[in-house]
Amino acid sequence: MIRTLCATMALTLAGLGVAHAGPPTEFLEAQVRAVRDVLAVPVKAGTPEEAASNDKLKAIINPVMKFEDLSERALRKHWPTLSAPQKARFVALFRELVFHNYLKQVRSANEDYTIVYEDEEAKGRKAASVTAIAKTRKAEIELVFHLTTENGKVWVAEDIVIDEVSLVENYREQFNKIIAKDGFEALLKKMADKLVDLGGKVPAEAAAEPAAPTTPPPAMKKAP
Repeated sequence: MIRTLCATMALTLAGLGVAHAGPPTEFLEAQVRAVRDVLAVPVKAGTPEEAASNDKLKAIINPVMKFEDLSERALRKHWPTLSAPQKARFVALFRELVFHNYLKQVRSANEDYTIVYEDEEAKGRKAASVTAIAKTRKAEIELVFHLTTENGKVWVAEDIVIDEVSLVENYREQFNKIIAKDGFEALLKKMADKLVDLGGKVPAEAAAEPAAPTTPPPAMKKAP
């Protein structure tokens, strides 16, 4: 479900070549350096040091992914039908699932990658797209980052297109199938189970809503 996004994020940990660097590209490059600095310090699995390292990575990554907007766009037609608690549960699970998939990728990465930023296109003052080519020993992958900003300094990803396939549309297709077959609560359950499988914990704000209390039927009066 989230694997493609996490593979893309893992690729950004590689060496970086910049052809047409503007503020959006420079911001992405700074994020890459920050992540690589954290990963340069080895940690053992299950230790307090690993937990501290993960917290640092989360502090870098979360601001770059606008999960509230990504969630709304990924669920699209279903989003208006959800209650506020359901929306909050989905966003919380989505954020943690992406992050722990990402951790799995970067902690186990053993292949060198390079990324060459080929183009940057401004779309007004608050939006831009950055095109890059990720290269491994076996493949080349085109990445197009669609970014927005409020202050011109911090940029967030609205979508990432990998070889002409939109991640948001890919999520939407998969989410729609699960919801159509089993319902929204089943989707949340699948996401929570996957998160636990990855070693994460279901956040408190993603806990299932308590069942509505039922009113017992009135007691029957005994016949005189």
